[in-house]
Amino acid sequence: MPRSFAGQLVCQGCFVPFALMAAAHAAAAPSVSPTAPTERLPRPGVPPQDRPPGDVHGTGPAAGEPPEPRADTEHTRVINVIPGALPRAARTRRDIPVDALRLHFPSGDVVEVAPGYSIRLGRDPQLCPAVTFLADRDNLSRIHARVGVEADGSAWITDEGSTNGTYVRGYRLTANHKAALRPGETFRLAADVHVSVLP
Repeated sequence: MPRSFAGQLVCQGCFVPFALMAAAHAAAAPSVSPTAPTERLPRPGVPPQDRPPGDVHGTGPAAGEPPEPRADTEHTRVINVIPGALPRAARTRRDIPVDALRLHFPSGDVVEVAPGYSIRLGRDPQLCPAVTFLADRDNLSRIHARVGVEADGSAWITDEGSTNGTYVRGYRLTANHKAALRPGETFRLAADVHVSVLP
């Protein structure tokens, strides 16, 4: 007589109940888990930390404490997250931080912004010395926008309360609101100054 699996969770790929999977897996699994509950995975290029003798996985008890009883850890492993990894499933080329942001202007000029710095964009050459070639653009404000790169390489742009606006991905920015900039994107100052973020 077949068993009823009504109300149980089943695998969407093979439609086998998880209860059967767990039972089959437990029968085939060794009695002692080959990994510790909180095993630290080795990272390339980083030497392993000093561990007390006999502590293979770096998770032993402190000196003078009795060892904790180990439970079956086959289904409850904790894997440490790599620092700097995105919480999303996959990183794309656009998500990788840039070393120095390079901006290409319509005049052909390329301006670099190093990590940890920001520059002002506008038509006043004294207030915006990095972009003196924008002095003849009458539709730009004296200080139109600010572009910066954080120490971790993430780039941003803010509108500095300009009259004719700063546009990123087709949307006008609110004054003093940071918007992310990624390699390959283009932003616009006023109506006709299209600036490309070089990869």
